Amino acid sequence: MTTISSSHGPTEVINARRTESLDAPAILDLASNRTIEQFGRVNIVHLIEKANLAVTLINDENEVLGFAGFLDYPSVTPDVCNPSDWQDWMKDCGYPLTDQCTPLNSLFLHYFVAKSDYTIGCANEIIRTVFNAVPDLHFLLLVLPRKVAPEQAIEQIFHPIEGTKDTDKYALYACYRHDHVPVLHVRQAVMEDSDDLTPIFTRLNEKLLQIYGEHFLAEMIEAHEEDQYALVAEVGGKAIGFISMSNDVNIDLLQREFEITPFHGLRKPHPDDKLFDDPPVLKVVEKPVQNSESVTQAPESSEELEEGCEDAEDREGNTEEEEISVSEGTKSPRDNQSDVPKYVIPERENSPDIETEFEPQYFGESNCFSIQLFCMDDLHEMRSADFLPHVFKLFPGKEFAVITVPHLVPEFPLLQHFVRATPKNSMLVSQELYVFHRGGLFHDFAVRPVTTKDRWQIEKVVKDLSANENILNDVDVFNAARRDEDGTEVQAFLAESLGQVVGVAIVRREENIEYIRSHYNIEDFIYFNHHRRNEHGHLHHFCLNPVFQHYTKQFFKEILRQGQKSCLFYPVEKGDDTSKRHSLITGINYLVPVRARRQIVYPMDDLKENAPSERVTRKLPPFALYHINRKLTLEPKVTINARIVVVGASSVGISFLETLSFCPHLRFNNLTLIAKDGLPDQVCSADYSYTEEQLACMSLATWVNVVKGSMVGIERSHKYVILQNGERVCYDYLMLCTGQQYQVPKATEADLEAGATNRDISQRAIETPYLRQSPSNVLAMNKDSDKKFLMNWMSGVKTFFGKIVIYGNTLDAYFTLQNLLALGIPGEQLVLLQPPTSHKFAKPDTFQEPSLVKAVTEAMKAAGVEHHINCIFAGWTMDDEIDNKVKDVKFTTPTKPLVYECHAFLSFHPKCIDHHAFRAVNDACLVFDGRLVIDANFCTNDQAIRAAGSLTKYARRYHAEDWSNHDGYNSCEIGFRLAMSVLPVFDPTLESMAEERENPNDPYTKLTPVFTDCKVFHGVLPGGLEYLHVRKPGAVQPYDVQLAKASHGEEIETGSVENGNYFRLHINQQKCVETITCVVKVAGEVSLPVSNFIQLFNIHERYLNNLVDRFDEGLVTDLYDFFKEPWAMAIFHDRFRDLRHEVRDILSMPPEGGESLGSLEAGIQQIFREDTKISAEQRKELREFYMKTGMRRTVENRLLSFLSYNYYHLPMYAKPGMV
Repeated sequence: MTTISSSHGPTEVINARRTESLDAPAILDLASNRTIEQFGRVNIVHLIEKANLAVTLINDENEVLGFAGFLDYPSVTPDVCNPSDWQDWMKDCGYPLTDQCTPLNSLFLHYFVAKSDYTIGCANEIIRTVFNAVPDLHFLLLVLPRKVAPEQAIEQIFHPIEGTKDTDKYALYACYRHDHVPVLHVRQAVMEDSDDLTPIFTRLNEKLLQIYGEHFLAEMIEAHEEDQYALVAEVGGKAIGFISMSNDVNIDLLQREFEITPFHGLRKPHPDDKLFDDPPVLKVVEKPVQNSESVTQAPESSEELEEGCEDAEDREGNTEEEEISVSEGTKSPRDNQSDVPKYVIPERENSPDIETEFEPQYFGESNCFSIQLFCMDDLHEMRSADFLPHVFKLFPGKEFAVITVPHLVPEFPLLQHFVRATPKNSMLVSQELYVFHRGGLFHDFAVRPVTTKDRWQIEKVVKDLSANENILNDVDVFNAARRDEDGTEVQAFLAESLGQVVGVAIVRREENIEYIRSHYNIEDFIYFNHHRRNEHGHLHHFCLNPVFQHYTKQFFKEILRQGQKSCLFYPVEKGDDTSKRHSLITGINYLVPVRARRQIVYPMDDLKENAPSERVTRKLPPFALYHINRKLTLEPKVTINARIVVVGASSVGISFLETLSFCPHLRFNNLTLIAKDGLPDQVCSADYSYTEEQLACMSLATWVNVVKGSMVGIERSHKYVILQNGERVCYDYLMLCTGQQYQVPKATEADLEAGATNRDISQRAIETPYLRQSPSNVLAMNKDSDKKFLMNWMSGVKTFFGKIVIYGNTLDAYFTLQNLLALGIPGEQLVLLQPPTSHKFAKPDTFQEPSLVKAVTEAMKAAGVEHHINCIFAGWTMDDEIDNKVKDVKFTTPTKPLVYECHAFLSFHPKCIDHHAFRAVNDACLVFDGRLVIDANFCTNDQAIRAAGSLTKYARRYHAEDWSNHDGYNSCEIGFRLAMSVLPVFDPTLESMAEERENPNDPYTKLTPVFTDCKVFHGVLPGGLEYLHVRKPGAVQPYDVQLAKASHGEEIETGSVENGNYFRLHINQQKCVETITCVVKVAGEVSLPVSNFIQLFNIHERYLNNLVDRFDEGLVTDLYDFFKEPWAMAIFHDRFRDLRHEVRDILSMPPEGGESLGSLEAGIQQIFREDTKISAEQRKELREFYMKTGMRRTVENRLLSFLSYNYYHLPMYAKPGMV
């Protein structure tokens, strides 16, 4: 925030920010004839889109006062200077700055405009802002036609540069950093500096004063020791920065905890260094199924990193004793064919732990020094790097500077010049390590196209990469023909420093840009129409020496400039061959992840020639997409090193991780997921949340550390989670998203011989889980791995030793039953037993339509499946011949008991909180009241621990009983809201939101969140009936109770369950779709367009082509055919909801030029305040107001713009001028 003065005296308080495309109209209003004379007629939107840096100045009223756009090439015609060769152009013109200006330290001003009377102040503020935003920038250059003189504001800042050769066409002007943001004066610290520096330290960290006293800084400076130095930076005779260094570095500790091999172990070369393992040894270690991935034991206290590392070293010494081969007791019956029993249960898949990593050994002396203490005044913190040249002068024999910072310390500007060392175990290390190499001081980093003579240097750079052969092949293709055999353009660039190749990149023209645009939200980052097709590049390989990692964005910027591209895309595919086709070493953190778009399921046979292009509709293997463009090359991310640990791979947990990972301006380095089976490939649940394709398009494994294991304890005082195998995972923020799981029921031990019935059993006994290890043929079906194991087991069964008993009354039980029938298991071998329910609300995941219940019951009967209701598990009898196998299972009913010889017992009841999770929560003294208690911001009684999902309930002070539990709401929305409750802690753009939530007087903190997304269930029921049910969020009453209500609304039904074409829509009193039920016969690969039908939820029936009137008139006889018609495709579009919101905004605002008339929405609200109904006369007046004020034309224009902009998805609609 700065104050500038006009030429007439008045002042304005201004703020500088990056320019948005919405600023374009205001910028154009500032332009004058003088502006056009200097810069020509410029398409401002196009300039903002293509500029590397565009800055806008606004006042307190958000009025635009000034604008400037900067690019990395001069504004001259291509016939005079190609953008990729401007250095040669300057050299040919004989400008004296040629040897000093490089693409790393120079930008060109392409446009400047400011409000009259404020031009000088705006120009100075923009220049100062640009130099502060880009620390490596030293020159701002301006090229104008020779006959055009710069205006006064520019003339005061930019100085003319005369060339040695005659240039008739253009003149060059230069602006120097030292004139606006001078390099700081750095000197040795003296005791008197403590007076200036102590307030800075106090503001940044009060703990230092609390621990060491008020005069700790003066004492530190006075107690100067050998190999320890302290420097200060001063401005105007006042110390504004401090840095202290030491030659004492515990390199062994750093090597144990961090990956410092790229820095030669921070030691100098030594003849005895062992850099390679020769010969390589492959060691395979079998581990028990329940073991998680290797995680080093955490220290008791995260305050002492060294103690924890010593513990880790001790454990590493005992590794050989723990790595024992499979014992006799765990041998499979297949090991001795003569002992193989007739009844066999396959073992769970257990991937062996293959240890192939070699740890280099270094014996040289230390090659680094450490930065122990650092502080900088906020006003000058962007110049923190000015310390580094002086620091390295004090250590002439050292090549590296290292600094460690706590996880919760935000990454300050100095660290942006350092390279973050990857922790070997990010869950335990208490600090982050950053490394800087002396070579970074030279600022000698150049990018150029590859030549033939560079191949041997490139080969040395990529020799240790798995994709080295592919990279070298692409280099050869580029050198030979610049194109692939199919004609695709290939470009190869290398980065070099001091004449040595330090990086290489391979780019091809993006040939699938139509597919990318239609399947990914790239328009969140670019205006697609402002980028030519040949400006989109496909990044195949990118490799850069870690020492120069802080130049990654500069490398990308030069690839875009020299390759004449404006965008780069990098896919991360699912599969083992991905790393060979594509490789991105150290660079993916600088790209932004792009969300995949939901696609319309088109009825291709009905649309015929009106269907979208094959480039849009074709099927490609799913992949995650990453992107960078010109604007992003100079836009830094906010780095967050806080350890955020998520427990549970539920839909809520995955949604939370997705939201954080896809924040484009944030980089989370320490996201961790604790889950028994790690990240799932698909969510195995009737609750429709994530499909396999959606999970593949997220590629969460790129951003999330995965720890396989189960939580059994939480140590709140030291902030770590204890896993089932005793290992520990440290956290700064803990998210509990374990949800509820199906459990094996505990036997009621009812006396069946005495005639016990359900009347003798308490409701609590029915819901109690079995806490011991279940027998081998008893399964609780929760995860995708459980489903795969069951299908693998049953597909190999030839002889059944009893029934397969399925116990539960959920959709998952029905879907599993159908899967077994589809597998070919005879229905006579299957039994479905359903426990009673006494809940006042309907079970959230069971179907209730009478016709559907009847059809499913008859289908089970026809298949031979035995089915009973109101059954309570009484107990089981163990087999005497086969170890750990249940022989038969027993149940009570309202009348007589049931006993079945058991081949397998599949449990879908009870569904409750896992016993280990409960014990962990309870022992940690987190408030538990039937469920884990949270507040409206998802916080438990520990502010560092939050929770969401079916594990939780709201505190009783909210008076939100069972109806508000998260079970009945969309899991993805809950995870998103959980993430949004955490983001204000880290995201500087959301600081105001964080302050509002901390305000105890805010009334919204006393209300529970309102969830609006629908709840969806999908699967195949017995009889081959594909079932889709979409309903409103929250608790739902039984179906018959809903129908009996006078306020229920209307029911629209077509088809029948028996015919396999049942479709039901429930339209509520507000004429919006509230419930959707679809049932069709499964026929081959043809299935319901689930994603289409979900979009019907909460849509007003008028959007659906006046559905209610058409149905009443008998014009709609089949809703499936009705929604296949071309008019409906726009409703299924992923951006149709945005269109609805925009139309709502139009109707809620007064018409243009008629502010005194009010809005249409305000008129309707006024009518409803007086009466609950709108009369025919009032409706007529509202319609006339809508027509006469121009609102109709505005809405129509917005609709036409929507159809035109998304025409690649919606070609079935006619555009103006087509007819």
